[in-house]
Amino acid sequence: MAASRSSERNAREIYEMKQRAVKFYRENQVPEKIEDILNAMFHENPDDIYGRLSEYFESLAKPGTISKLVSRLVLDSKGQPTVQCEVHCIVKGVERHLSTSSVASHNTLAESAPIERKEADDLERLQFVEAAIEYINGPLCEKIKGLDPTNQKEIDSLICETLEQLKAEHEERERKLKEEQAEEETPQQQKEPVKEEKSSPKAKKKGSAKSAAVVAEEPKEQFFVGCNSICALSQSVLQTAATLKKVQLFEYVASLRYNEAPDKYRLPLPMASILNFGKAAACKLNLFKEVMIMPKPDKPLSEAIKQISDIYNQVGKTLFTKYGVAVKNVNDLGCFIPAYDKPEQALDVLQESITQLGFTPGEDFHIVLNCAAHEMFDMDKGKYEMVTGVFKGPDDMVEVYNDLVTRYPAIIAIIDPLKRQDSEPWLKLCEKLSEKCYIIGGHVYPRTERFLQEGFGDVKSSAVVLKQQQMTSVSDTIDAVKFLEGEGLDSVISCVQGESGDSSIADLAVGMGSKFIQIGAPCRGERVCNYNRLLQIESWLKDKDALSYYESHEFPNILPPPPPEEPVDEVDN
Repeated sequence: MAASRSSERNAREIYEMKQRAVKFYRENQVPEKIEDILNAMFHENPDDIYGRLSEYFESLAKPGTISKLVSRLVLDSKGQPTVQCEVHCIVKGVERHLSTSSVASHNTLAESAPIERKEADDLERLQFVEAAIEYINGPLCEKIKGLDPTNQKEIDSLICETLEQLKAEHEERERKLKEEQAEEETPQQQKEPVKEEKSSPKAKKKGSAKSAAVVAEEPKEQFFVGCNSICALSQSVLQTAATLKKVQLFEYVASLRYNEAPDKYRLPLPMASILNFGKAAACKLNLFKEVMIMPKPDKPLSEAIKQISDIYNQVGKTLFTKYGVAVKNVNDLGCFIPAYDKPEQALDVLQESITQLGFTPGEDFHIVLNCAAHEMFDMDKGKYEMVTGVFKGPDDMVEVYNDLVTRYPAIIAIIDPLKRQDSEPWLKLCEKLSEKCYIIGGHVYPRTERFLQEGFGDVKSSAVVLKQQQMTSVSDTIDAVKFLEGEGLDSVISCVQGESGDSSIADLAVGMGSKFIQIGAPCRGERVCNYNRLLQIESWLKDKDALSYYESHEFPNILPPPPPEEPVDEVDN
């Protein structure tokens, strides 16, 4: 009798379990889904039945979510500390490591800065890197844990909001600390007057003569310690999302940029650095920081990069013949640094090398000048030191550039020819040259996220240089490219000096539809990896029949604003 009751109970439990199972599978539509794929496969007749089943059920799985962030200190190409970030996700119930991204180390000083300032900058960089690592592994991980990495804009906003909160908390702690220190001071210390040093009339007179020519140096922007975590984490999330979507990184960037991936892509024109000068170089020439070459628009990239490499090596051979083996040493950008004293020397050796290889300067290849005017500006004299000991005012510099472009028509672009404060001469230069030469702004504009808020100011350009560094998120760069497109202008996706070997900048430029990319010379591993990535992308697009080319250059004609209309006096009838 007892055995019978036990048997009935077991049968009832099995029946109830079956009913729960039926309910569970029906609520999740399992029978319908299985029926759909079985019917579809019967007609598809796939070679790999279980592979097709795996693919189908994977498409029905929950989206991956961020489970863990791992950040650490690594070295960039200059041996400086920088941030590396890993993103781990829960995918189909299993935690997986999906991406590792390293951002470029940010250098805030010119190469010619005094050694003591460079040492202070090195210490500051280390503090920023250590703080960024702490934030990514701690509060930022807690904030974005459980989120879908394909929600790029949402995550970028959350990262920035979290950093703002951390900044506010840090400032509050600093304020309280100062108040406590002030309370601990004795009344005598608080009342003790500060002794002012008396200067002789003679010394004052000497100082006043100099101060008449002094131009105030631009104040260094104060970043919040650890803010570089924004760029590092945003870039890592981007790569993670592309991995989850099982698409090329540039395809995923394009889907964010255009809301859906386009049918055709145009590859950016590379501005390849060849020669480097400036106040830190062993030469007198300051007018150009970089001299670059750029292929004509309709040239296949595989052909163009091969020819760029040939020209680069030809310049190296020419310099070796004239100056010996030492001149073939290259800097962080992979550029040669010959000891030239005149602008013409740099332009001539480049044009000669192009011609010697059977190409025509101004047709097959053009010249791009990165002037970095803020670095050649002498604060004491209030003028530009274009060559050591030769100073020119802003209006004089306009004539210098106009003369160079007239004598060297192969020059097709000039980056940062003047400082942002010289807005009137800048517009004069644009009026003279913008119909035949790109006038590009880099340092004249604030970092990308501030540029979106402040705009061009008084300085208008043919294109704007955009860099992934510090507080710049991927969403900021996408918004900046869209803004420039709305203004009818181009964008230049650019590397920085302390690159990390991460080739994602190439994917960013392709996916965002930027017309130009600036990644240094075809030399040094961290530079070459970006050129090689562009070659991979071109090959992939060719196979997909998704590649198109720019047909020609289009120069936005930048004119000064019209004078304000004079008020018309009303005439009494």
